[in-house]
Amino acid sequence: MLRITTQHKPEEFRFRLEGKVSGPWVDELERSWYAVTQAVRGGHVLVDLSEVTFIDAEGKKLLAWMHEQGAEFLCAGCMTRGIVDEIKRERAEREAGFGSGGTV
Repeated sequence: MLRITTQHKPEEFRFRLEGKVSGPWVDELERSWYAVTQAVRGGHVLVDLSEVTFIDAEGKKLLAWMHEQGAEFLCAGCMTRGIVDEIKRERAEREAGFGSGGTV
């Protein structure tokens, strides 16, 4: 199960996730992301992963995509911090590859 709580402040929009980012909950998070980001175009989005207990491969893909769309992550545990670090490292490696004359 995944609980998604949203909070909107003038300077940011926050998703607070509690539980597992896996299975059908990945689709639910994606729907919530689309609904919110369409409504608050251009605002700062923070995704609080402090209470996330598990992230499966599809959840990681979605979080990576959200990061590419501008989301920033707040992590508390070593599991979520490790996954977020991996997402950021993979993005940096992809960007470095494109910047050095790599093919698309």
